[in-house]
Order: sequence, then C-alpha cells, then structure tokens
Amino acid sequence: QIILGLVLMSIAQGRCGWLMHEGGHYSLTGNITVDRGLQIVLYGVGCGMSGSWWRIQHNKHHAMPQKLGHDVDLNTLPLVAFTEKVAKKCGVAQKTWIRLQSVMFPMITTLLVALGWQYYLHIRHIIRAKNWPELGSIIVRHVIWTALVTTHFGLWHSVLLFLAYDWLASNSYSLDVVPKEDTKVDWVRYAGVYTMNVHPGPLKFISWWMAFLNFQIEHHLYPSMPQYRHPIISPRVKALFEKHGLKYDQRSYGEAMAATFRNLHKVGNDVFLG
Repeated sequence: QIILGLVLMSIAQGRCGWLMHEGGHYSLTGNITVDRGLQIVLYGVGCGMSGSWWRIQHNKHHAMPQKLGHDVDLNTLPLVAFTEKVAKKCGVAQKTWIRLQSVMFPMITTLLVALGWQYYLHIRHIIRAKNWPELGSIIVRHVIWTALVTTHFGLWHSVLLFLAYDWLASNSYSLDVVPKEDTKVDWVRYAGVYTMNVHPGPLKFISWWMAFLNFQIEHHLYPSMPQYRHPIISPRVKALFEKHGLKYDQRSYGEAMAATFRNLHKVGNDVFLG
C-alpha cells in the first residue's frame, strides 16, 4: 500500500508539473491572471516550487532551445552534463562524477536536482522577489504532508517517504545541442531537429500524463498554443517537415529514455577521457 501510494503521489506531482507548464505559457484557460494563479497553486502545492522562477528560466529556453550559451536548461553542472561542451574546465573529482552520471542520474542526481530547486533556488527567488502567494502555496504543501503523512508515520519515516516520492517524480530526456557560435539554425529547425516527440503510448497514457507535452516539436513551434491541440496539428506539422526534407522525430517513451542514458554515458566517457 505504501509503494502504491508513493507511485500515485509521484504521478500526481508529475501531472502538476506538466499542467503548471501550460499555466506558465498562459494557454491553460487563456486568461493570464487565472493561468498564473493556477500555476502558483499547481507548482507550489503540487511540486513545492516557484512558478515565477520557472517562467523566467523557461522563456530563455524557448528563445533558443538546445543552444549553448543561451538555453539555460543546459546549465546543469555540477550534477549532470548533457553535452561535453559544458564540462571543458572540470577538475578530476567533477570528471569522475560525470563519468558515472548515467548510473547516478536515476539513482541520485534527479533527487538532488529536485531538492536543490525546492529548498534553495526557488525559495531564494521567492524571498528576493517577495512573492508571498508562492511561498504560501509551498507552506500549504508541507502542512498537507505533515497532516497526512508525518502524523501517521513519524518524522524520520516521513522524511524517507518524501525523498522516495520526490525521486519517483523526477525524470527527463535530452537531444543534441546547437553550438554557441551558430547563426544558421532557424526557428523551425530549433523545434524540429533539436527536440523530439514521445509517442502517446497505449491508451494515450503518455499524452495524458504529460498533458500533451510529449508533442515537443509542436510545442516549440507554437509555445502559446493550448497543449491539447498539439496532436490535432501533428499530422500537418509532419507533412510540412516531410515536404522540406526535415526529420519528424517521434519515439516511444522507452526509446526516448534509452537515448538519454546513451547520451549521458557517452558524455561521461568523453569528459573523463578527453
């Protein structure tokens, strides 16, 4: 029962993360004030994080996805490196960690990233910005956890359960990067060549769980489009790509995760041996 509860709560936190993403793009209801309020609740109560911090970072990502020096989502050191180009000046200890990143990523790194965001980066931003509604939503999250979990299992078991829950809810995948000095990659190729879609899967579960953000190509082409419309326009985008000789990259969730781990392993070896 405990394991089932952790899995269900992790799915719920993941859903909050995907839904708050649409709120942050102001395409959840189409009303900016409502969408921003929903994002504060979904991200604060659901994930323990700051929507305003996310919007600042995510807008930079959408301007130039996967471009070194511009896409802040590539600034992942010291915990992980998705390309060897960001780890050129690492010391021996850092290189050793990076070499093991394909193993450490699912076991430790995702949890450390989540905790670093929840209890350092996002809290620091909230306090600096004096964004008290966001702080309040995070406090509500911990009050709910204390009332439902800590009072039943005790403090230390509650902490262990929280760490397991946080770990299960953290996942990611990645693709190739655009060199910092590049001036030729256009907007369509940023979306098409440097992102990929994940197949909806059986009963379209992946589309439900990811709130249609498994259609990453369509999302990067039209970031303000309501996400449920992505599968509707997908055939037209695919036809456009085929017409102009661009690859429309769609993989299963397993294939996407396998590609991520192959890349982590390759980058780890390149950084350590290079």
